[in-house]
Amino acid sequence: MHPTHPASSLDHPAPHIETVTIVGGTGALGLGLATRWAHAGVHVRIGSRRADAAKATAANLPGASGGENAEMIKDAPVVVVAVPFSAHIETIRSIADVIQPGQLLIDTTAPMVPGRRGLRPITPWAGSAAEQAQDLLPGGVSVVSALQTVSAATLRDTARHLDEDVLLCGDKKVDKEAAAALIARIPGLRAIDCGPLDLSGVCERMTALLIGVNRRYKTHAGIRLTGLSTPKLEQPA
Repeated sequence: MHPTHPASSLDHPAPHIETVTIVGGTGALGLGLATRWAHAGVHVRIGSRRADAAKATAANLPGASGGENAEMIKDAPVVVVAVPFSAHIETIRSIADVIQPGQLLIDTTAPMVPGRRGLRPITPWAGSAAEQAQDLLPGGVSVVSALQTVSAATLRDTARHLDEDVLLCGDKKVDKEAAAALIARIPGLRAIDCGPLDLSGVCERMTALLIGVNRRYKTHAGIRLTGLSTPKLEQPA
């Protein structure tokens, strides 16, 4: 039996989220998240610039639907952006007129560029990708930074057990609790409240380091924090 641990370090019950839209759901990380959430019973909406690609991806996932980003974002309580940094600004700007106040955006983007010895982190003008998204989105849309350090390959392989932490940054605790509740639908992931959104750059930069470690050791290691007390928010049955 694989090891288990509490689902979140946040200490208040959060809404049981039943629907999530993934912008970039046909990409590596987006598809990995979609696969895990769909198999956990979450209604996944796959968003893409190409409706045909989104629908083809959704057809292989239980209960999922697919379409153009604008269509999939409408009325979704949570929108996850899972695109490479090179497409980040364009993607956020393209959905800024569609996403509405009260919706939550989870940004998974890690700003990286190829370097002489592998990927290296870079710092966007806003300080982090998540802060960049917050600056480009309309007021009333909250952003939480999360999921950068979880391996896309491991997520897609549902036979592999997860046992790692997800680092959350955001300015409102209620939004981090909602994000943690959604993350908790994936068995083996524990959400950790790492503070306000202006710390998200620290978490984003860890991604390049972790990718380098995984390449050197030929594995799919994740992040794990030790010594945390048992939180009250438990993973749904």
